[in-house]
Amino acid sequence: MAVHDAEQGPGRQPHGAARAGRRAEGGLAPAMAARVYDRIGRLQDTQAPIERAAVERMVVAGRLRDARAIFELGCGTGALARRLLSDVLPDSATYVGADVSPRMVALACRRLEPWPQRSRVVQLDGTLPLPVPDGWADRFVAAYVLDLLEPAYARSVLRDAHRVLGDGGLLCVSSLTWGRSLAGRAVSATWAKLWRVAPSLVGGCRPVSVKDLLGPEWQVEEDVVVESWGVASEIVIATRDPQAVRRSL
Repeated sequence: MAVHDAEQGPGRQPHGAARAGRRAEGGLAPAMAARVYDRIGRLQDTQAPIERAAVERMVVAGRLRDARAIFELGCGTGALARRLLSDVLPDSATYVGADVSPRMVALACRRLEPWPQRSRVVQLDGTLPLPVPDGWADRFVAAYVLDLLEPAYARSVLRDAHRVLGDGGLLCVSSLTWGRSLAGRAVSATWAKLWRVAPSLVGGCRPVSVKDLLGPEWQVEEDVVVESWGVASEIVIATRDPQAVRRSL
């Protein structure tokens, strides 16, 4: 496993700059994402070895052991939620997961049956705002979700995440990104080409820069790239800036 500062390292993808033939924009609309993941189902869990190092970094850097109320966007099969509730979160913490795929919601609900008083999974229809009260959460988690979404929609989701989090709340994101090492660059370029030809072959996900999607309402605490099995993942931990929205009014 290799860890790089997202702003440094060999061959980094410049933030906001297009690389000819290697820039994967696009993304899936929520309805299409639901259809893709209804087909994938439990196969999503086969990605765990590739994602494990990045997700663990996100859990530690995001200080989830201290969390009280967690909202997870794109909870998938509930694998991360089960681990958080069984091994990471305080016994008093509560969890709400959400997904646009009915099959994923059903799988997650079954996985979280041991915690009926502390967990809930909701079906999304792709519209915003998300079905969570203002300031309810102190952690907003999105593990390998933003790399699936259309950029404009992803930015809208992140603006709504600012609403969902209370003061001092943390945005905790892991996402596919462009490789920094020679092997990582080769893998991410190949992944992007596959995505352009047949998005479903790579679960609809493609390399993106999370930091490029963040608005001025976020203060980035950590932005690193982890390469595991040649696959590069960006981990971003950001604090909501309660003054940013007021300044923009």
